[in-house]
Amino acid sequence: MHDDGAPNRVQLLPARTAEPPSAPDASGRAVLDAAAAGANLVVLGAPGTGKTSLALHLLVDAVASGRDALLLAPTRARADMLRRRSARLLGEAGVRDGAVRVRTPAGYALTVLRTSLTRRPDPLPAPVLLAGAEEDAALAALIVPEQWPGLPASAVASRAFRTELRNLLARAGELGLSADDLAELGRVLSVPVWGPASALLRIWDAQGRPSAERRSQTRRMDAARLQDRAVEALGSWEADRVAERRPVPDLVVVDDYQDCTAATARLLAALAMPDADGHRAQAVVLGDPDVAVETFRGGAPSLLVEAEDRSGLNASRLLLRTAHRGTRALDAVWWDQAGRLPVTGSAAHRRPVRPAPSRGARPPGAGGGGRAPGAGEEVAVRVASSPAQEAAHVARMLRGEHVLHGTAWDRMAVILRSVGRMQAACRELRRRGVPLAGTSPAVLLRAEPASGALLTTARAALEGRLGEADRLPERPSAMALLTSPLIGLSALDLRRLRRRLRADRPAERVPDEILLSVLASPQEADALTEELDEGPLAEQAGLLARAARVVAALRGVVGQAQAPAAGRDDADDAAAGAGVRGPAGRDRVDAEQLLWEAWEASGCARRWRDTALGAAAGGRGARPAAVLAEAAEHDLDVVTALFKRAEVWAERHPGEDASSFLAELFDEALPSDSVAPQGVRPAGVAVLTPAAAAGGEWDVVAVMGVGRDAWPDLRLRDTITRTGLLVDAVTGRLPVDPSARAAAADPVAARSQVRADERRMLLAALTRARRRLLVTAVADSDNAPSSFLVEIARAAHVPVEDADGGVLLAPDTGDLTLRGLVGELRRAAVAGMLTGAAPDERRRARAAARLLAELGGPGGGVAGALPEDWAGAAEPTSSAPLVGGNEPVRISPSDVEAITACPLRWFLTRHGGNAGFSEAQSLGTLIHALAEQAQREGLRGQALRARFEEHLPELSYPDTWLGGLAADHARELVDRLDSYLSGVPGRVDVERRLDVRLDPPAAPSGGPGADGAAAPESIPVRLSGRIDRLEYLDAPPAGGQEPPDDAPLPDGCGRRVRLIDLKTGAGKPTKEEAARNPQLAVYRLALESRGYVVEGGALVLLGAAPLLDGLTVLAPKGAALDPSPDPGTGEDWARDLVASAAADARGARLTARTGPHCVRCAVKDSCPAVAEGRRTAP
Repeated sequence: MHDDGAPNRVQLLPARTAEPPSAPDASGRAVLDAAAAGANLVVLGAPGTGKTSLALHLLVDAVASGRDALLLAPTRARADMLRRRSARLLGEAGVRDGAVRVRTPAGYALTVLRTSLTRRPDPLPAPVLLAGAEEDAALAALIVPEQWPGLPASAVASRAFRTELRNLLARAGELGLSADDLAELGRVLSVPVWGPASALLRIWDAQGRPSAERRSQTRRMDAARLQDRAVEALGSWEADRVAERRPVPDLVVVDDYQDCTAATARLLAALAMPDADGHRAQAVVLGDPDVAVETFRGGAPSLLVEAEDRSGLNASRLLLRTAHRGTRALDAVWWDQAGRLPVTGSAAHRRPVRPAPSRGARPPGAGGGGRAPGAGEEVAVRVASSPAQEAAHVARMLRGEHVLHGTAWDRMAVILRSVGRMQAACRELRRRGVPLAGTSPAVLLRAEPASGALLTTARAALEGRLGEADRLPERPSAMALLTSPLIGLSALDLRRLRRRLRADRPAERVPDEILLSVLASPQEADALTEELDEGPLAEQAGLLARAARVVAALRGVVGQAQAPAAGRDDADDAAAGAGVRGPAGRDRVDAEQLLWEAWEASGCARRWRDTALGAAAGGRGARPAAVLAEAAEHDLDVVTALFKRAEVWAERHPGEDASSFLAELFDEALPSDSVAPQGVRPAGVAVLTPAAAAGGEWDVVAVMGVGRDAWPDLRLRDTITRTGLLVDAVTGRLPVDPSARAAAADPVAARSQVRADERRMLLAALTRARRRLLVTAVADSDNAPSSFLVEIARAAHVPVEDADGGVLLAPDTGDLTLRGLVGELRRAAVAGMLTGAAPDERRRARAAARLLAELGGPGGGVAGALPEDWAGAAEPTSSAPLVGGNEPVRISPSDVEAITACPLRWFLTRHGGNAGFSEAQSLGTLIHALAEQAQREGLRGQALRARFEEHLPELSYPDTWLGGLAADHARELVDRLDSYLSGVPGRVDVERRLDVRLDPPAAPSGGPGADGAAAPESIPVRLSGRIDRLEYLDAPPAGGQEPPDDAPLPDGCGRRVRLIDLKTGAGKPTKEEAARNPQLAVYRLALESRGYVVEGGALVLLGAAPLLDGLTVLAPKGAALDPSPDPGTGEDWARDLVASAAADARGARLTARTGPHCVRCAVKDSCPAVAEGRRTAP
């Protein structure tokens, strides 16, 4: 709502209308006539001959004539698309009964089996279709590594092995193999892995079949077994006394039958068999074996051949002979690729006739703002110099089509071979000004930032890590919430909040105690928000208050489910219901309620919705609003998918605790698909895989990544479980050695089959184009174009190789955006003004300068066009010092060391420019905390090691070989720490706070100050920090009272001490560097100003290998720091270090100094002293 209380005006996009199918041609009408006569049909047609349109006409005609008809599609995405198109046609035909007439085979089988199990006299639980992620989790729970001979336990426990195993079980089900059959084949063919796999197959096959011991269990099945169980249910319908009639339609139409599995063929054959009353389903299947894209999921193009006689359909074959998509130039490419495929049954359908265009007819795809085909290449092939340039060529073609020729964004598509390559392509295309269609593909919910934050916070609440009434939240869980997308505080925001909270509150006893106390109390957080309402931290305080409300909401849900009070009697417990207890004796927590309370308290729904709708004002292609809008749309889709998943899980697991739901999601290793609804999005270019693009068509299509080892990817699939060998053995394609009675897989034949499958996917992608096609690859040191791309180029008569067979690279191209145009003009303007520029370059420079002046002038206002806006040309925004007047410069001894190395790096990292908390920093923090506990509590030897093992999980090392090495390294540091501590008797202060003021003489500057005044004689410095260890060499004075451990360091009164700083890194300073270590020297200077006599100082190098006698390394040796002032020269080098660092920290100019520290610098891209950060020519 607005500030005045009026609701925000939200402009809703109109619902997308489905494109109507084209009218049937002569061959299509022949199919309709044959279907009307009741015959079973197999309809073959090349891409673009109208198979899908014909399937829709078959459905609508049958329903309109009063028949019960069903249209099946091999995947849910294609079924959804056909459902939208059929709804429009049925509505136009006057059919508006709301019946679902378009399904997947598995969806229809689920309906059959659910009816059979739940509508019998002794009803059984409804079945559940296992999705990929759920099936993976079920397999993970059943696999025992010791049962798999010859395989390492780590391999058996991997997701890759489970993926191969899922494929083996699915193919066995589709082939109709029993567990005994698989075990016997494993013995005959010497495949030991099929032995334990047969035991899993036995469990898998048992799902869905009623039995006394599994009567009350919910039957969970994959798609193949679900269809086979449906076939069994149809056969025993009368015997099971099901109360409803068999759900067998009069007509079943199957589109894209080449992507269906053998299980679907068996289901179709069962439907075509007449029942006791003589009723059967008529079957019409349509497809093209040359464009199968689901072979990796068991799709079988040969089913189109088998449907004619061997599968029980006894269908007649008809051909679609007229092409309605593409051009003659596209035909040449399509026919060339189809001709290279092995023939499956018949090749008569491969070359349909293209009718001559009638006078005045528009070319294919030219409707709706399209352009004539002559405006550009119909088939283009580009070999780019890099992956970024490949995306640049595709983006320029897409933007050129839209900007120059008016082609709508949603009439264009980009197709890549695999999902793994899509993310990088989407990022590059967005960056180059191409709006993409909003999609919500299968996602791994725990890995998505938005849903992952909800899940992590909910789990922390269930485990009590968000605190209770008398206990603060745990710091890691609190930091995870505060920096998550739900709240959005950055590391710099948290640093500024900490400083403000510590300014007027008592000293903290534990890290972030004040921040955690505010987070634990919404009232205290609201009070802080009111206090800082007008200040620079108002926004950050508001976000902290929002986080406090999330914590309070989750605490409330979990608190209501805590263990019942002592007064609750057994009757109350019984009323609560059996099986609804959660962990630790508390009542069950509802997963949906837990997630909803966190989501509602976060306020993200409104914020992300406003962000998603905010790009409308600036246009879909405007940056950065468009990028933020797309990210917000994606986050909202992911959260919607999470809540839909929770809803479905609650229906399948009534009475179970939320902890079980969270455990299932955190254990998932595969992305899960979602049935959550999605809103209508602005038009954008679709980025798809061949499988996702199947069934669609676009005016302009770009096929990216046709590179060697990428497309085709000739790696053999399932090399561990040997699924391909199983399929070949059962289908009779395996050569058998009679003497050895063993079958040998032919690797050449197997690779040839993989190559054919890859070519089918490529042909499916190429044939999605109505009018224009671009095919791209990359040629650089790591990539080369594949043979597929060379074949396409030759068929299209596009040269991509020279006479010697070398690759012809396409010239690098810029972005067809305002930003890209400005960049090209600036490059031309600068090149023409260089010494030695050619006359043509000078003419181009003058023209570019005129265009830049026009673009950057009052009428243009394009950023970066005018030279005064170019990076490096403008004057500094401010020359004022960072610390003005007589204010002291506040620095720590570690700051002095960092400033001495590089003032610019110190400044940028101090203000949030670091790379985040690294693994090494986490280890260092833990070792320092352990050293403090060891000194305060007297922990040594085994006690110290035991304390470390308690804290080791905080480092989150993975349970892998590398994680084990990291843990062993941390244990070595603890051993070296113990060795050092055991050799230091007497009093030691640890983590003592030190705060002193010094006035060192100003370092020579060579000129006046920033304001023109004379340079000051001294610079006031406030040194503050915590000393790791201060070891006392004198006994405490008699009767003296030592200050508390958390008190600031008192005056020394002449006491002798040794200064120690612990280092956990592997680096080892030189003898000279250690003797003049800036941090130790500055601490010594500060201690001496408080009356201490510093007898020495050293770095304890825990990360360095110990000495030969086993002692921990000290640097400098013997803690012998160089004295300051130097006895020989009188140079007070330590005080000069402080003065120089203070001058650098105070001044308006920050110097970039190069050195060994540059190797791991986190701010290289902002440093003018190195190539990564240089913005102007050297």
